[in-house]
Amino acid sequence: MTKSKITSNIKPLKWYNVFGYGCGDAGGCITVGLIWSYMTRYLQVHLAVNPAILATILLIWNVWDAVNDPLMGAIMDIVFARSKHGKDKFRPWILASIPVLLFGTIGFFLVPPHLGGGWAMVIALFCLKIVSEAGYTMMNIAMGSLLGAMSTNDTERATLSSARGMGSTLGNAVTGVIVPQLIARFGDNAQGYGYTALVVVPLGAIIVFTHYMLTVERNTSAQQQTQQDNKQSKLNIKDIWGIFAKNRAFLALVIHSLAVNGVQALGTGMASYMYADVLGDVGLQSSASMLSTIIQVGILILAPILTRKWHMVSIIRVCLVGGIAVDAGLLAYMFMVGWAPNPWIYVIVYSIGAGLVVMSVQMQWGLVAEAIDYNEYKTGKRSEGTIYGFFSLSRRAGSTIAGSITVLLIAAIGYNPELTAQGVSQSATTITGIAACNVAFPLVGALLSFCCFTFIWNLKGDLRNKIQAWKEGNGPSEYELNK
Repeated sequence: MTKSKITSNIKPLKWYNVFGYGCGDAGGCITVGLIWSYMTRYLQVHLAVNPAILATILLIWNVWDAVNDPLMGAIMDIVFARSKHGKDKFRPWILASIPVLLFGTIGFFLVPPHLGGGWAMVIALFCLKIVSEAGYTMMNIAMGSLLGAMSTNDTERATLSSARGMGSTLGNAVTGVIVPQLIARFGDNAQGYGYTALVVVPLGAIIVFTHYMLTVERNTSAQQQTQQDNKQSKLNIKDIWGIFAKNRAFLALVIHSLAVNGVQALGTGMASYMYADVLGDVGLQSSASMLSTIIQVGILILAPILTRKWHMVSIIRVCLVGGIAVDAGLLAYMFMVGWAPNPWIYVIVYSIGAGLVVMSVQMQWGLVAEAIDYNEYKTGKRSEGTIYGFFSLSRRAGSTIAGSITVLLIAAIGYNPELTAQGVSQSATTITGIAACNVAFPLVGALLSFCCFTFIWNLKGDLRNKIQAWKEGNGPSEYELNK
């Protein structure tokens, strides 16, 4: 059966829908920001968890994270396929995630310190972190998948992607400003972390609730159509593996995500060494982050306007080419001056390059929605949750792998912490290694990402026109032709 028109008779997005969508990542980042930034210090310093036990539970948590994202996405698809018509697919999960997030995250910081140490404390920490992560994953997968259910064209996808990027930037900035002040106010101890959680986590939850209230799943007719298709084709978890084999666009996004998020994490891990040991002023890192953020915000504001003439992939490629050129120029300059650049030249040029490259991350959400459309066009199954869950896993995997590599690289280039503690400079070889890695990694990541969107990404030209015609009810899908 040819798909009916789904974009006619759908009212345009309202400004508050866009604002509400941006609240999703803002609230999510604020809610779990305390865990992301301070968990290790909280466990090691304030709760004195045995290092061997800590290493073990960290490993288990990481394994759970690897399973959690795609599993949650697949569950959302399967539950919706078996539900009655007329219900939203993702927004109910966002609402349900709020009490789970509140209980797990506040409990993680409030309960264990009162258990007197020992195994009771360790078990409480382990379980509450699992609950917190489940709540965040429930919200994050539903929020990310919601973009496809809210948007009907490239401009709307770019607008919502920009809103998400703005929300993420604001959420991380709020956490970075508020959390240190609260810890300073309540005390850098276990009790202080508990009080801080009581302030920050509800604030994030309120913003997530705002996200729930102001968003809307507009493609209800399309969801009902695909719900029936999914029932007939028996959507199940095994479909996860078929997505990689049949969906080149999604494969391109996964490789891009592994590359960019991985090298971004490597750059972040090496950055503190660059500013402290090479440039001699760790405070410059704040200036670089601020300048990079300003550049990203500027492009995010322009993106919805640019998509009226160019596709999002074209905008991403232009940003990547610009970032590659800037990073390559900076690498050449540093080589010529003996890897000891002028601090402000480095800050300005590096920030411009980073801002351009990171735009491929901020704009990728709309492309995930296109990969979801393509999957339905190819297989007859929409599978938003499953696809977004695996995409989220690729982002985590890139960052996790990079974190381990950073530790090994610092050791490999001969970094000596005792020299830093004594106020003595690192060796010339170590300085060269830090400087080269800090610029070369973002350059490599940008090159890999550009290759993904140039040689693997296939939603362009005639294929894209066929998918658009199918979405508008003017042609069959590939799945319908091959049935």
